[in-house]
Amino acid sequence: MNKQTTLRIRGMVCDRCVSVVRHDLEALGILVLQTRLGVVTVEGSLSTGQLALVQSALEAQGFSLLNDKKELLLQGVKDFIKALIESGDLAERNQRFSDRLAEHFAVDYPALSALFSSTEGITLEKYVILQRLNRVRELLVYTDLAVAEIAHQTGFSTVQHLANQFKRETGLTPAFFRRVRREKERLQSAPV
Repeated sequence: MNKQTTLRIRGMVCDRCVSVVRHDLEALGILVLQTRLGVVTVEGSLSTGQLALVQSALEAQGFSLLNDKKELLLQGVKDFIKALIESGDLAERNQRFSDRLAEHFAVDYPALSALFSSTEGITLEKYVILQRLNRVRELLVYTDLAVAEIAHQTGFSTVQHLANQFKRETGLTPAFFRRVRREKERLQSAPV
């Protein structure tokens, strides 16, 4: 089997980022095998010169290569959390985020949490809540799912738990947020 190199990249947050990074690496003549948020797998080894070109191309787009082990771990944690939330299976497994993170990264959760807090300036628990609420916002805006289904998919134990967290962070209830968003979209699409 041919050698592959995995690059960890900071700043990739959406599908467009994935597309941009893939395009830029291919423009450098690098054969990209797989691209997903925060991770690119390329064929072969990259020379120091190629890595410098990759870093330069990434920086021009607002991204950067991760090299430090702590940075790699933290980016891996963020990617894992985002993927877990987007998968919608949070309620399917009755396991806490802390247990899933510790198991997946084979790192003691208190140590992982302390590293995250000291580096990111926010607790890992708060980061997870904010990511879950970001997903709730997306689902409220882009789907017609009932709030109960959204609560289930994002791992909130009840609709009330979701509503309380959502209101604490946004100042709005999920239902009111959805109504305001839909009204705004309706006004923007109305003929002038």
